[in-house]
Amino acid sequence: MTRAPSSRSSRRRLLSIGTMFQSDGDGPQVVANVFEALGEVAVAPASSPIEAILISMAKFDDIVDLVRAADSIRRLDPTVQIVAVVDEPPVSEIQAHVDFQVARPVDTKSILDLLDGRMTPAQATPNDAVPKPANAEGTADPQLPEPSLDQESWIPVTPDSSDGGFGDTDLVEALLYSPKQMRERAVHIITQQTGISDLQLLEQEKPTSTPVRFGGKTFGHLFAGQTAADDLRPWANWLARWLALEDAQSTLRQMAYRDELTGAWNRRYLNHFLSESIEESKRLRRQLTVMVFDIDDFKSFNDHFGHDAGDIILRETIRLLGSVIRNGDRVCRIGGDEFAVVFADLEAPRSAGSTHPDSVEKIARRFQAQIGRMRFPRLGLQAPGTLSVSGGLASYPWDASDPAGLLHVADQRALESKRRGKNFLTIGPGASFTREDDTPPSPTGPPV
Repeated sequence: MTRAPSSRSSRRRLLSIGTMFQSDGDGPQVVANVFEALGEVAVAPASSPIEAILISMAKFDDIVDLVRAADSIRRLDPTVQIVAVVDEPPVSEIQAHVDFQVARPVDTKSILDLLDGRMTPAQATPNDAVPKPANAEGTADPQLPEPSLDQESWIPVTPDSSDGGFGDTDLVEALLYSPKQMRERAVHIITQQTGISDLQLLEQEKPTSTPVRFGGKTFGHLFAGQTAADDLRPWANWLARWLALEDAQSTLRQMAYRDELTGAWNRRYLNHFLSESIEESKRLRRQLTVMVFDIDDFKSFNDHFGHDAGDIILRETIRLLGSVIRNGDRVCRIGGDEFAVVFADLEAPRSAGSTHPDSVEKIARRFQAQIGRMRFPRLGLQAPGTLSVSGGLASYPWDASDPAGLLHVADQRALESKRRGKNFLTIGPGASFTREDDTPPSPTGPPV
């Protein structure tokens, strides 16, 4: 894989999944597993990002886990470089998923030299002809460990899906890529292992159900009509740990994409959501609008009342905006008092043929008017009109056809609003067009 472009060479923040260095003093930060690594990446501030993550491959059977870990990290932050620590590089099956492969033993200096380009990595490009290690059948496909069931353990060990069912590997995939399927898959695994056909995971307790509990939290209750609670308890313990992991991962996911202060989505989410929304708009041939705005003279509020007062204003502004936008729209904080709203309206109409009656312009102006009526008694801001916003709106396909272009046009129009004075919106033609209109406005015509 081509090395991801990064300006992080001067910043030395490395993670190691497991201990790989002789000395911990000058080595990277050690985390226990890929889930902890994802958490560190998710909460890393822009001033101190994770530059690289080291993942060990101790044996050939670890290939699948390493590839999934690397791909998961890249989905969260594609700028993080992945270094695979192997016995004999290169391993051809992983080279398309990592930036570098290095041989054991490793030390801090060699890793830093590698990241800074001062050491030639023992890595082959995906197109190089590298002999593939063969397994007993002569094929190079990596094989997962053989299924096993540990009868001595109070936590069951489930097989992988190579026998036609589901296994722990499938739960990891659900956890990372489709969390909504996590519980269904887990219950299916228990069913296939126990043969209990009427197994259910209930929210409410029943007389013969078994609580699924871990760390003081109950995630549900396992129930099967003809099965005793004691027979379900080992599986309830197993399931509880997976659901606790799902709960922790959900929290990390929220931390990765939410602004902690206001609860709005952050810039990372904006980039992802806007790209997907534009593709959806292309497919459905409908408009999409982005509004960029900030609070007029926000610095003066911070200077006069303090930053706590400024935080209150930011939170109340987002709360109000959330009450006027539609279900499919998203509010993102992209700076101190700067926000972007994606008017995507991805939700389907409530009934066949129905459309939302409001244009984006009407929604934006309603928000602007309500901001002007807000009062903050705790701050001594009683009179209406104390707070105002200025912004700009840009629409697909009239103003641009890509995320960067739309944000740029919206930002330029927001600057134009600032030049015209406070409490002003500069609006392009697309924001005034609704799906109820017969024809869209001219791309060069004035707003309606």
